[in-house]
Amino acid sequence: MPLNFRMLPPPVVGQQTQTVNGRRYSAAPGVAVDVPDMDAAILGANGWTICAPSGTTAQRPTTNPNTNSPYVAAPSFEYFDTTLSKLIFWDGATWRDPNNGNAV
Repeated sequence: MPLNFRMLPPPVVGQQTQTVNGRRYSAAPGVAVDVPDMDAAILGANGWTICAPSGTTAQRPTTNPNTNSPYVAAPSFEYFDTTLSKLIFWDGATWRDPNNGNAV
C-alpha cells in the first residue's frame, strides 16, 4: 500500500499551486498537505518540502521486510502520524515521540 507524504509549499507564490498527475495542490506557506507518494517527488522537485511519510496510526509502515510493502520501518524511520498529529520515529523496536522518548 503506498504511503502519503506530508509536504510544505514553497514561499514563492508562483510555486504554491502545482498540478501533478492530474491532481491540483495549492497551499500557503506553513500549511501542510498530505500527498500520494507518486506525487511527492515531483512536488519536491518544484520547490515543495518533503517532511515525512504520513498516515494514520493504523497505516504505520510495517517493520517486517518480508512483506511486499514499499516502505519498511528501519531504525530512525520518520513518520507523521495523522491520528496523533505528530512526527514519530521507529527506534528498531518501538515507535517513539522524539519530544519525550515515550512509546506511541
